[in-house]
Amino acid sequence: MGFPLTRKSTDHSDPEKFVFSFYCDQCGEGWKSLVIPFASGGFTSVEHEEARQLLWAQEHKAAFDQANLEAHWHFNYCAKCGKWVCDTCFDADGQNEHICKKCAG
Repeated sequence: MGFPLTRKSTDHSDPEKFVFSFYCDQCGEGWKSLVIPFASGGFTSVEHEEARQLLWAQEHKAAFDQANLEAHWHFNYCAKCGKWVCDTCFDADGQNEHICKKCAG
């Protein structure tokens, strides 16, 4: 699994599905990714448990990477402090482009 976009994230995945939350680096407001079901590849019996676990790990990584990319649509990068912040914490209407409200002062 790669590095999460935001400083805080939570993995809510279980043996049946993959889902992740990412949180604003300033206020902590969260965004939760869409649920992606585990395909399981048809491996349901105990004798295939090792194959099922390997497949789960591969799908988990792919689901995290997808959610991490989607998080870019829900958070804004502050060019001054380097934090990823929600729309509420971003100075989109201010005169200082591409910085958060905290850095805008």
